[in-house]
Amino acid sequence: MTHGPSPKVLISADIEGVCGVVDWDETTLHEGDHEYFRKMMAQEVNAAVEGALAAGAKDIIVRDAHGSARNLLP
Repeated sequence: MTHGPSPKVLISADIEGVCGVVDWDETTLHEGDHEYFRKMMAQEVNAAVEGALAAGAKDIIVRDAHGSARNLLP
């Protein structure tokens, strides 16, 4: 079986897209359940990275696409 080059992956994540976010306050720094949803965002992004790696990706870029870009935990 012949395999082509490994895919390059860009993951653009925004806290408003995290599972369970239903209100703007949950996405605002230091408001509501913001810290909880930051953790959820990290878990969801990590799952996407793991899936990309399992599919053979060698180059993966992750970007926090929220306005401040300060939601994704390192």
